[in-house]
Amino acid sequence: MRNKMIAGIVLSAAALAAAPAGAANWTKNVGICAAAAESEGVVTAGAYRAKFVTGSGAATKTVAIELIPDSGDAITAECKIRRGEVTEFTVKEA
Repeated sequence: MRNKMIAGIVLSAAALAAAPAGAANWTKNVGICAAAAESEGVVTAGAYRAKFVTGSGAATKTVAIELIPDSGDAITAECKIRRGEVTEFTVKEA
C-alpha cells in the first residue's frame, strides 16, 4: 500500500515538473508578440506590462496578450508566430 502511494506521488511530481516547459514557450511567445506591439507603435517600450490571455497552435502559434500600460486602458493584441517570427499582428477592438 505504501509503495503504491509513493509511486502515485512520484508520478504526480513528474507531471507537475513537465508543466512549466510548455509555460516557458508561451512566455517566450508573449515576449515576441509584445516586441511586435512596440515595433508597430501600439505601446511604448518600458511603459507597459504584457499578460498572457490565450494561446493555441502547433507550427504556427496564435497568442493573445493584454498590454497593460502604466496609465490608461489595456489593449488586447493577437499575434501569429511561426519559427519565432511574427507573421501577423492585430489589435483587438474592445
